[in-house]
Amino acid sequence: MNKMRFDIKCVKNCLVNKGAVFTVRLWEGYSVLSKVTVDGVGLCTKKRLIRVTHKEDLTQYLSLCGFASIDDWWAKVCSFGACGGWLFEVRVIPGSF
Repeated sequence: MNKMRFDIKCVKNCLVNKGAVFTVRLWEGYSVLSKVTVDGVGLCTKKRLIRVTHKEDLTQYLSLCGFASIDDWWAKVCSFGACGGWLFEVRVIPGSF
């Protein structure tokens, strides 16, 4: 099973505390929906949603990203070189801890 890392504290905290998080990654992945393990969280589903080319693409996902603003989120996405990457929804599978 694939692993997924969350090195940004506010993003991982969102996943832990809310059970879900939206995250942008440079890679597309092999399938639209898969299962991944996240250290300190457990088994999760990972669903590929859209290709992200502008920060406005993220507006409707702000509530579950861990960041306070679109500008903060977009700055972090760009710092990882993931502008033009893929938006994923990661959800904890209940009882998988």
